[in-house]
Amino acid sequence: MTLPAYTQQAPVPPPPGAILSAGTEIRVQIRARQHAILSAEMAGKIVELPFRDGETFRKGDRLVTFDCAAQRARQDQAAAAAQAASRKREVSAKLNQLNSISQLELAVAESAEAQAKAELALTGVMVQRCSITAPYDGRVSEVQVQRYAFAAEGAPLIGIYDSSQYDIEMIVPSAWLAWLKPGLSFPLRVDETGSDHQAEITRLSGAVDPVSQSVRVYGRIKGSIEQLRPGMSGSASLAVGKAP
Repeated sequence: MTLPAYTQQAPVPPPPGAILSAGTEIRVQIRARQHAILSAEMAGKIVELPFRDGETFRKGDRLVTFDCAAQRARQDQAAAAAQAASRKREVSAKLNQLNSISQLELAVAESAEAQAKAELALTGVMVQRCSITAPYDGRVSEVQVQRYAFAAEGAPLIGIYDSSQYDIEMIVPSAWLAWLKPGLSFPLRVDETGSDHQAEITRLSGAVDPVSQSVRVYGRIKGSIEQLRPGMSGSASLAVGKAP
């Protein structure tokens, strides 16, 4: 399976022992803050696949729909059984008030009702799995199946990401931790678009790579990101400064 570019690439760390001064251009990778490969929670035939690679969607949109005639039939069957069990329990309760049945018979009727309701709830869960809805506004990054194809349980179906917010990632010398702090602003140029942006550091990795003596740094792009896509790369120029 080929993963999207933004899950394959990573900024290249500086060579071991390299001496970099503040202001040196550092390679930057753009990543979606939220991204996922959605998989099938059930086995079945896909009947709806409305979004293609690159298209946008809204939170709650159906991304994949399975043929669920059998699951809905089982749900109807379970609903009828639950209704019958509830009526039997009601009759048993009335007979118990008249001392016409034993406490054991009443308990059995109550237990049968609880079991029938549990079966109904289970079929409801299975029906919910018949469609996959978007967890947030975003864009499709890849589609790995075709409409009318049969998908096995757990099979990857569609890749998505949140297009409203991107993170940037870079690897810098660990010696820069003496002055590199969250909130520090810096200019960023994106290679693919040739566009210039202002960005800022949001967090630093919790560990230093002892081999390359480097540390991973994360940030965000200020202003419009409409032209940008995960997987794009660029260069940042970091200068010694203080967070605002």
